[in-house]
Amino acid sequence: MSQTFETQLGGRTLTIETGKLARLAGGSVTVRYGDTMVLGTANRSEPRPGLDFFPLTVDFEERMYAAGKIPGGFIKREARPSENAILAARQTDRPIRPLFPEGYKDDVQLVITVLSTDQENLPDVVGTIAASAALTISEIPFNGPIASVRVGRIDGEFVVNPTFSQLKESELDLIVAGTRDAIMMVEAGANLLPEDVMAEAILFGHRAIQPVIDLQEELQKAVGKPKRVPYIEPPTSSVLDFAEATDAKRELVVIDTETTGTDPKMSDLVEVAAVKIKGTKVVDRWSTFVNPGRPIVGNQMHGITDKEVKGAPSPKEAADKLLDFVGDALIVGHNVGFDLGFIEEAKGDGFRFQPGTYLDTLVIARDGYPGAESYKLPDLARFFGVELTQSHRALPDAEATANLLLWFANDLPARVSTLRESIAEAVRANRTGGDTTKLLEAAKREARVSKNLFNLLQKKTVRRIVLDEGIRIDGRGLTDIRPISVEVGLIPRAHGSGLFTRGETQALTVATLGSSSDVQRIDTISPETEKRYLHHYNFPPYSTGENKMMRGPSRRDIGHGHLAERALVPVLPSHDDFPYVIRLVSECVTSNGSTSMASTCGSTLALMDAGVPIKAPVAGAAMGLITEPDGKFVVLTDILGKEDSIGDMDFKVTGTRDGVTALQMDIKVQGISEAIIRDGLKQALAARLTILDKMAEVLPEARSDMSDFAPRIITIKINPEKIREIIGKGGSMIRKIQEETQTEINVEDDGTVEIAAVSGENSRKAITWIESLTREVEIGALYLGKVTRIMGFGAFVEILPGKEGLVRIGELADYHVPTVEDVVSVGDEVMVVVTEIDRQGRVNLSRKAAMQRHLAKEPV
Repeated sequence: MSQTFETQLGGRTLTIETGKLARLAGGSVTVRYGDTMVLGTANRSEPRPGLDFFPLTVDFEERMYAAGKIPGGFIKREARPSENAILAARQTDRPIRPLFPEGYKDDVQLVITVLSTDQENLPDVVGTIAASAALTISEIPFNGPIASVRVGRIDGEFVVNPTFSQLKESELDLIVAGTRDAIMMVEAGANLLPEDVMAEAILFGHRAIQPVIDLQEELQKAVGKPKRVPYIEPPTSSVLDFAEATDAKRELVVIDTETTGTDPKMSDLVEVAAVKIKGTKVVDRWSTFVNPGRPIVGNQMHGITDKEVKGAPSPKEAADKLLDFVGDALIVGHNVGFDLGFIEEAKGDGFRFQPGTYLDTLVIARDGYPGAESYKLPDLARFFGVELTQSHRALPDAEATANLLLWFANDLPARVSTLRESIAEAVRANRTGGDTTKLLEAAKREARVSKNLFNLLQKKTVRRIVLDEGIRIDGRGLTDIRPISVEVGLIPRAHGSGLFTRGETQALTVATLGSSSDVQRIDTISPETEKRYLHHYNFPPYSTGENKMMRGPSRRDIGHGHLAERALVPVLPSHDDFPYVIRLVSECVTSNGSTSMASTCGSTLALMDAGVPIKAPVAGAAMGLITEPDGKFVVLTDILGKEDSIGDMDFKVTGTRDGVTALQMDIKVQGISEAIIRDGLKQALAARLTILDKMAEVLPEARSDMSDFAPRIITIKINPEKIREIIGKGGSMIRKIQEETQTEINVEDDGTVEIAAVSGENSRKAITWIESLTREVEIGALYLGKVTRIMGFGAFVEILPGKEGLVRIGELADYHVPTVEDVVSVGDEVMVVVTEIDRQGRVNLSRKAAMQRHLAKEPV
């Protein structure tokens, strides 16, 4: 049955409806805002074996019928997502992704389909709300809900969800997404706004989403499904949890089960055992047979019979006794997910072991001892010399697992501690002239742990040193910027080029100037139909020393290019002042952190090198973040790629000396505070000013002259009624002009004619030709014409291209003319005067009048 929920947002009604469409989806809603409506669905499937990441997919589907359009092209069907659709999908993915449980690996797909758009209320923020609402009512575990809102600033006042029309007048286009308590994602374009205004806008947006959070919580209470929390394998960090538990002498309970099969829902628990460890000793044991309440079928490997389990506790009773024995201790098992699954099924009532309450010796062995040939319990027992008297019985297997765990407890914590100190010393060596890379390699060889465990320890150690000592992984201080170098004019025949290098990050940006015919046509549901300024970002695999298939721009490439594109929009000249289409291409030839910000700086350099009169140079820098649960934090300026991966935030800010032009913030933890936002903006400003100083040393302002290879565009105005004269029949005239003058000509409906040519001489030829085509015939004016036809009563003379007049026989000369052929022939050039234009537009000419004027000018 359909149910509807409503709230007010920005003075308009936001409606969420569920139960009408996509009823077989895990969660589905339609969200309507004005006449914009989107369908959001959330689905999960079982995890794929061997995945080491969370496979979340967000698809934003634009349907052209939503805007009352039929797709262009031959096929007339929607194909690959548009750039706007990809950006909208990213705006939903980024705030939602951090809110799933750590280690969750179910396949999750969110599909947002735009069903209707009123061309005023933009569907991107509505789509994020729909995706969150669908997740919230589904069985998928999700630490939401979230909401998203657009913030504008008109006449100094913030506006919630400004319409498309209002955005044209707004000096801010900001999207904020977050939970009830924390901001998760920010994306903005701004017209040189100060940092304090940007901070207030972000906080204003977070306050504005609260009613939408309330609405989704109401929706969940009414129709939400119980969350399906799957077994989550202990991550690599559980190895460190084990080392800490051992050092703290915390109780551990090793469990083992024997069953009649592998599927807890289709098989029975027949034996369970547990061994309690404290420190480095076994302190207690417990085991019991379990009566499944049905016969044990077949010759089971464990050998347990119906006779042995007769009179034993039921599965639920056995599970209760086991949990009483465990108490508050950490549970440990070898491939513990198998044992926990049967205990959960026996316990019933939806009982689940929470992640963090159990460890797996399989994970500990795999990450702590990567040299073992096999990680099966008998093989590990043999490898480490642990006694295993009988396999496939609960208590002996639990005893063997406990002995294996004790072996680990006597070895692994010390190795972890030593590795921590070695990594710390390697990081500190940057300040003392040591070779950090060699020291880290030596520490890795000495530790003999898995790559995952080493990287995790490096992450945790570096974060601690940054917080406690203010030393970063490359030895810099918290606000230090890597060495910067700037070059322009590198590419010989390009219209403009700039190379921006910061540390190991390099962005080569090339500018190309084109005429109006090069404008990008947009065939989407957006009200926008064309773009005159384009920025394309390329991130080839060699930039990070890798080999990968190159199959066009990725979603990341499009997102980074969009950020660098909008960073320059506020400083670009108007089309009237600079009538060019501008395309920038940023080639990220080397990457070690913040290539999008390097692309922004490179774009400024390329534009100025091309002679584009931008209002002010733009630069950008990326801020990072290290936080602790107690609220302690530090903001890092100009982060490395490694600092991005180990940090909690990627906060990119671009602008001029006078204000912010673009901003993007991605959060990897569950929200950040106001203090972090303000500190990040403050440090970003200081970094930006430093970078702008470096750029100004090489090219302080745009070049006064354009490249010799760039087209020169001249704009003239003609009478719109004369456009057909320039175009000609079937476009024949304009093609002829372009071919013979080697120019490119674009004609607008209002009579604006744009002539683009590399050669100034060619431009002048084209202008003269066009002016001759569009000149009005004036009575009394003198023209040099060409005879085109001869009739018995006179001669027709072409005085302007495509414009003929008649010279009657009596007007051919100031004497008697017997025949027309006696005076002129076809092809002759003659001077004539326009004597009349009749009501039908026919032109009468006189050669006699032209001769009389000539005689009048001769000296006596």
